[in-house]
Amino acid sequence: MRAMLISLALLLTACSPAESSTENTNVDLAFLLNNQRLVATTPKEIVPPLAVKVYSLTENGECDNGKCPQTQLYIAVSQYGEIPQQTYYVTEKQPNLTFEHWDWMKTAKYSEKRPSVSFVVSYSENGKKVFKTITVDMNDIHYATEEKK
Repeated sequence: MRAMLISLALLLTACSPAESSTENTNVDLAFLLNNQRLVATTPKEIVPPLAVKVYSLTENGECDNGKCPQTQLYIAVSQYGEIPQQTYYVTEKQPNLTFEHWDWMKTAKYSEKRPSVSFVVSYSENGKKVFKTITVDMNDIHYATEEKK
């Protein structure tokens, strides 16, 4: 009987109501977490100098009178290792900002000085498609406009 009472007491205390969590009021963070889209990750099979993930975040809305919702990229950069240094960058908002491809030639060129990864993006500007190379390392982000079509 005593064992049954102890078991019952333990069962009742184990089923006590959980603490309620506080309401999060950071609207920007909520929008980011709910609407970001992973658009690129450095491939593991070629072992780039840094691990990079590119996320896209587009404002809500639709195109109206030639004006479309803006997009910006969130770029997460990490070293490899047990306790890697990590950072992130956020690009300026652009219409139709799109990840195009990794630029391994520029990655090799810049990585001679310090580990970095390059990739190409495109966006619309005055009815033309603009291509830009973005190079990231652990300390900085560099932009180079390639061409307008």
